[in-house]
Amino acid sequence: MPDQFKLQIYITRHGESQGNVPSPPGEKKRETTPAEMHDPELTALGQQQAVCLGERLQLQKFDAIFSSTLIRAVLTAHETAIRQPGGAMPIELIRDLVETGTPWDYTGYTTAQIENRGSQVLSHGFIKKDATHWAAAEKTDEQEAHLNRARCCIDYFKNRFQQGEKILVVAHGSFNTYLIRAALSLNNTNSFNFCQENTALTKVKYFLDGEARLSYANDTSHLYAENGHLTFSL
Repeated sequence: MPDQFKLQIYITRHGESQGNVPSPPGEKKRETTPAEMHDPELTALGQQQAVCLGERLQLQKFDAIFSSTLIRAVLTAHETAIRQPGGAMPIELIRDLVETGTPWDYTGYTTAQIENRGSQVLSHGFIKKDATHWAAAEKTDEQEAHLNRARCCIDYFKNRFQQGEKILVVAHGSFNTYLIRAALSLNNTNSFNFCQENTALTKVKYFLDGEARLSYANDTSHLYAENGHLTFSL
């Protein structure tokens, strides 16, 4: 008898962004605007990585696709959304999924601006409305604040989807560690990190009895043609 699930969550990091590219030796990184600091665009390689991810997932029908509101995550999610069986799916934007270190008062692109980039979106707000409280908490216990934010996201997904759905969540390298910890009911003890390469996939399954299981983590096999050194090998 095949396994039966309440929910399966696919978590991925955005494609390579301008913020991931190191400056040439001897040069200081140039970041002059809030967007350049907190909301950098995908590089050409990052765009190709997002396409490879979308092509890998085009045979996987998702019940919902979620993304951080930051443009590098939205454009990555877009490449999967437009390749879904039966036609393009909308992307639900959640500000709670933004990268660690993103100021809560940074609003980023508007919904209209994002839609002009080619992504149909359904929402653009917080799960937890008291962002001011969270911003204050990050100053006193940053790791615990990030984990609480991740738990809020995971609880939202688990409460909303309980009929065997499959969802894709596109977020960020550092925040995904907290998101995976929350998904597996782990805490911040020993600061154990989950490696998250650009567009790497992590899958968590929830069984009918409530048990959670990590199927795989940081899988970059879809990048073999573009980035052979980032894929699993002997």
